[in-house]
Amino acid sequence: LKPGLLQAAWKPGDAVWLQSEVEHLAQEYGYTKMRYVPRDEIRAMVATECYHGGILEEAGAHLHPLNYALGLARAAREKGVSIHEKTRVLDVTHENPAIVKTASGSVRAQHVVLACNAYLGKLEPRVAGAIMPINNFLLATEPLGEEAQRLIRDDVCVQDTKFVIDYYRLSADGRLIFGGGESYSPNLPKDLAGFVRKPMLRVFPQLADKRIDYAWSGAVAITLKRMPHFGRLAPNIVFAHGYSGQGINIATLGGKLAAEAVAGQAERFDVMAELKTPKFPGGTLLRYPGLVAGMLFYALKDRLP
Repeated sequence: LKPGLLQAAWKPGDAVWLQSEVEHLAQEYGYTKMRYVPRDEIRAMVATECYHGGILEEAGAHLHPLNYALGLARAAREKGVSIHEKTRVLDVTHENPAIVKTASGSVRAQHVVLACNAYLGKLEPRVAGAIMPINNFLLATEPLGEEAQRLIRDDVCVQDTKFVIDYYRLSADGRLIFGGGESYSPNLPKDLAGFVRKPMLRVFPQLADKRIDYAWSGAVAITLKRMPHFGRLAPNIVFAHGYSGQGINIATLGGKLAAEAVAGQAERFDVMAELKTPKFPGGTLLRYPGLVAGMLFYALKDRLP
């Protein structure tokens, strides 16, 4: 776990509202763990000419997400949890106890938590229309040696203000891990490394001769308001999803709130469940064309001054 998150202004106008955000949070909420970073300073912190200012979030942090997931799994198993990977759920009956059906068997459960996020599929149509699965893509360069510190001086994680954002950080062995580009089709690009390399080189053209050692993808579930979607489908069936790219921290909170609800202490879960989450226009069938059109519009805005 490493401290520091830098939000970088892609356009000059973005720097203006980032600075006002820092002032607003300090004046209205007394929150002082972030500061505005002017253009000259941010270019000393990150070796690119792309940014016009930014916010350094001192309370923000970054970590190795797979190691975190493995740690959660290990802690769960130590508590007696039985984990069955690659066991797709086909149906959940709404009775008490509920019956969770798979292709190879079924489980009777007093409580069910639907925590499928972008991989919900057709399991529960009543809530599927509130989320949109989006594919994200990342790469990892070869170890960069001393050049790694020149790229990101203070070893913070970075995200920009574009609608289709770039986000990146350094690994423990000095690789640049860079995420960029999105797609809404189940068909992934044939060349994942090449797909992400293009936005990486827009930010860091000096890496043109560096080897790409790894590339991978994963799906996130966004909501129209970018707030998570919590709720109940039956007294003993709750759901939590729609973390909109903030799954490491908000999904951790979602797990705690769902556990509280199962244990009979649902006050905090119910506060989140009361937040209105509109469905995407057109439901699960027509949400993709509408989102693609919207994303093309906002991607164009990212390219305009």
